[in-house]
This record gives sequence, C-alpha cells and structure tokens, in this order.
Amino acid sequence: MQYKAIIFDLYGTLVPIFSRKIYDSVLVNIAEILDVPYQTFWKIKAETINDRSIGKLSAEEHIREIGRRLNVSVNKTQIEEISTINNDFTRNSLIPKSEVLQGLKQLKYKGYLLGLITNCNNTVPMLYPNSPLAQYIDTPIFSCEEHIKKPSPHIYEIACERLNVKPEECIYVGDGSSEELTGASTVGMLPILIRTDLSDAYDPHRTDVENWNGTTIDEISELCNIIPDSLLS
Repeated sequence: MQYKAIIFDLYGTLVPIFSRKIYDSVLVNIAEILDVPYQTFWKIKAETINDRSIGKLSAEEHIREIGRRLNVSVNKTQIEEISTINNDFTRNSLIPKSEVLQGLKQLKYKGYLLGLITNCNNTVPMLYPNSPLAQYIDTPIFSCEEHIKKPSPHIYEIACERLNVKPEECIYVGDGSSEELTGASTVGMLPILIRTDLSDAYDPHRTDVENWNGTTIDEISELCNIIPDSLLS
C-alpha cells in the first residue's frame, strides 16, 4: 500500500499530554472565581464537557450552564476572568517540542499530506492558527466544529475527504486516547501508537494502549524510517 497522508492526534502526540495536575489548578481558580466548592464545580463540569467537545456550548455558554446548574449568577467580569484563564492554558498547551516540528518538516519534505484530528472545545481552533503546528498541518479537524468525536468513523472520513485521500492511503498516529487507534483501523487507516507518559493524564488506563500489538514509536521523526520511500505515493 502506498501512503499519501499521515493524520495525527493533538494532545500527547503533537503537543504534550493534557496535564491533569496543571488543568486541575486551572479549575480550582475558576471555582474560586465563581465562589463555589471545587468538587461540586468539577462534577458539573464533567457532566457537561461533552457538550463543549461537540460544539453545543461555547466557552461562555458552558460557564453560564454550570452556574445555572449550581444556582449561581455569573456576571460579565467573571466570564472575562475565566476566559482569560482558559485561553492562557490552551495557548500554552499548543506549543510543541522542537523535535515534533522537525519531524513534521521532514514528513512534509518527503511529500506527505499532514492532517490533524482532535477532540476539543472551541478554544482550541480559536488559538490553533497561532500555534507553530499550523504551518505544517494541511487539514486540521476539530470535534467541536464537526459536532462529532473520535472514535466515530465519520470524523476520520471527514479528514480523508478534505485531504482528498482514501482511508487506506492514510496513517493515523496517536497516543491511544478515546479509542482513536481502533477508530482509525475501523475505517481502513494504518494506526500507529506513539508512546506517552500517562501518569498525569485524566485517562491513564486506555484500552487501545493496554491491548496494543501494532507499530509503536517514541518520536514523530521515527515515521520517516518506519515508512520506506517506496511506500510513498
């Protein structure tokens, strides 16, 4: 099979894993701004986070919905403070290591189309254009904009359509969150696991990782050696 495109996960693959320790501190700050108990705030946020990921709620709508469920009035100043905190966290989270950028540069030089599929809220696509990743990724797919998440086959098919390739012409690289590797395999892509330290992840036990027996890499640049030039269309 000749491969034309490589599609990547975002967190834990192109940028560091979504840190539970760091984000918990962000949530503590937000709970303090709203003047609500942290555990209560966290419970409601967890119940509503899927609506953020599929684009049903904007950042402001999400905070107001949490306030409504907690019977707390949320004012404009609080919204602005919380938005600043969330934006700063997301902006910093979209900074890749130099090794990742070098690997993407090498893959572009070899002629691959590069894509991205990530489950995320709308703060990510808002800030993504300013990330160093944007210059290398041909087609970024954000769940909040497509109103569908991994591992649904359709989100992978959307990426293929926009890259103008068939699923079997694609390699998918991810850290195994959201059963993304299984989802990629289901539509016909070649999935590759990138090893990531999951000790600080919200989901350290992942079925795709624990049951994995396919190709595994530690760095994006390894893809250049794993896939011979003869398999590049």
